[in-house]
Amino acid sequence: MAATASAGVPATVSEKQEFYQLLKNLINPSCMVRRQAEEIYENIPGLCKTTFLLDAVRNRRAGYEVRQMAAALLRRLLSSGFEEVYPNLPADVQRDVKIELILAVKLETHAMTLSETATPMLKKHTNIIAQAVPHILAMMVDLQDDEDWVNADEMEEDDFDSNAVAAESALDRLACGLGGKVVLPMTKEHIMQMLQSPDWKYRHAGLMALSAIGEGCHQQMESILDETVNSVLLFLQDPHPRVRAAACTTLGQMATDFAPNFQKKFHETVIAALLRTMENQGNQRVQSHAASALIIFIEDCPKSLLVLYLDSMVKNLHSILVIKLQELIRNGTKLALEQLVTTIASVADTIEEKFVPYYDIFMPSLKHIKICSYRA
Repeated sequence: MAATASAGVPATVSEKQEFYQLLKNLINPSCMVRRQAEEIYENIPGLCKTTFLLDAVRNRRAGYEVRQMAAALLRRLLSSGFEEVYPNLPADVQRDVKIELILAVKLETHAMTLSETATPMLKKHTNIIAQAVPHILAMMVDLQDDEDWVNADEMEEDDFDSNAVAAESALDRLACGLGGKVVLPMTKEHIMQMLQSPDWKYRHAGLMALSAIGEGCHQQMESILDETVNSVLLFLQDPHPRVRAAACTTLGQMATDFAPNFQKKFHETVIAALLRTMENQGNQRVQSHAASALIIFIEDCPKSLLVLYLDSMVKNLHSILVIKLQELIRNGTKLALEQLVTTIASVADTIEEKFVPYYDIFMPSLKHIKICSYRA
């Protein structure tokens, strides 16, 4: 193909189309077509291969099978001849390789994401990961100020095409794929700096980064869990509501990733802090996030621990329920109320017969909610 003679020169549209057709031929049912395509592919210089493969992986208009094949070939190329290929790539292509190896954010199939399938190679070349991590974290700061966020009565679907959400997902997969020994040392200091930023977007991103790496860095984070949780709890009082919501999300994720030890170790502080946050009547979105985190915490909390807080928890939940019911009647707002009802159900499910004495406290309000829902 024409590209074989144009290393270092930007590919034309026709050359890209030729390469895409070549990728299709590599998966053609005909043995003869595949054999011819393999011969052509082997004669393409490494730089051209890398450039074309990167382009194919990122091109949403390319077919699924084409992108899948491109991802597999790029992984194979860099795994088998990394020392020969990578140093000779132009700086911009090296940068793209770093990002694509770690993120594969734009690739729609989970099975062929490079950060997950090229784990041995990435562990060998940790310098690439160390350089890519700041780029991932920077993408998580790409957030928009939204004045309507505070009062929105419906949880919006996450924008999975946004940089922040894509980077968060990539960091999660990176930590799970490479493990805490590799990822935690490269992310910890960056995250701590973000949490100290005066800009709410950095604090939000730092919290969500902690949330993202917990599962993959589980073993390594156990030793610093006390200081991590204490730090996250402070952000429940952050002046910005979206940072408070991110702190709730992080606590909920930790309650999943480190269960049940998390519940056994932090039940006193976490339950009290989330209940206080749920009492924040000025922001139902934050209330909803706090209730969601408490639901997750309760799911893996031993019954013997939860009953210790039963009286105070019931008192708090009931008082919030009464206020939220009034808001439903007056304004029709229901977001925080829905999460609150689920929280009450989670408590009842966990403590079982111990909830019987509190049945009469909640039932009138719950019946009223049901009547209001019929009227709506």
